[in-house]
Amino acid sequence: MSHRPASSQPRLAGRHIPRIHRTLATLGALAAFLTAAIGLAPTASAVLPPPEPPAAPLPPPPPAAVPAHFPPWAIAAILAATIVLSVATTLITLALEHTRWARREAAAIPESQASMRSPVTTPAHQAEILRRHPTHDRA
Repeated sequence: MSHRPASSQPRLAGRHIPRIHRTLATLGALAAFLTAAIGLAPTASAVLPPPEPPAAPLPPPPPAAVPAHFPPWAIAAILAATIVLSVATTLITLALEHTRWARREAAAIPESQASMRSPVTTPAHQAEILRRHPTHDRA
């Protein structure tokens, strides 16, 4: 399969106008044909016989069902469970992040200095956490 090399000249915008006119002419002809076909078709009411009256009256429809509502205590329980799960997930994530950071720090410090280092969070660690977890309420 061979392809012609791409031309270095830009394509003109008016090049596809004849194709657009041809498409519109085809759609117009189709619309005219469908309008004529629908206009010449016999109506359905002239062909069908009149309906017969029903032999027995129809039974009444069943009563409408009342929509069910959540009681307020169920809504409060769902809301409380959502809050508790959200707080627990956040605390677990922060604890894992702190543990991961402590392991990286311990691996970076030689063994002789590791015993002298206190496990208290340093300002550099706090700055690193704030850099990775920005909050929207800071100015």
